[in-house]
Amino acid sequence: MTDPYGRLDGSTPPPAAAPPAPRWAPAPPPQFGPAATGPQTGRAPRRGVSPKLVAAIGGPVVLAVAVVLVLGLLWPGFLNRKVFDTAALQRGVLTVLRENYQLDADEVACPVAPPVTVNNRFSCSARIAGEPRTVTVTVVSSAGRFEVGRPD
Repeated sequence: MTDPYGRLDGSTPPPAAAPPAPRWAPAPPPQFGPAATGPQTGRAPRRGVSPKLVAAIGGPVVLAVAVVLVLGLLWPGFLNRKVFDTAALQRGVLTVLRENYQLDADEVACPVAPPVTVNNRFSCSARIAGEPRTVTVTVVSSAGRFEVGRPD
């Protein structure tokens, strides 16, 4: 009689078959570049930029920027442009109209931040005795002094 495992007489089972071989193979080593494992071959590590090269290029550039800033702010002043404070200018024009010309002025509007350059002229609008009028302002000094002309 046979047992449920296919043995006829209760003897030991036949030897088991060997496990199947894997169907994949390990990846081949890379063709280019350093190997994933193992010591580095005689290649030296890559060096950074030379400090002498940085100094040779960076020094003149920093010097040129410093010269432009110094000359731009101090000597010709193309980076340091003087302009009038609009609110203070309007108060000054209003004071001249009231005190020097003895006019009934109650409101003055001037352009925003006109440049302080000698002989520069610009117009301000004023309300004198309830009527809108135009006033010419002329800059007479680089310190910000100005003259106010009679209203048109």
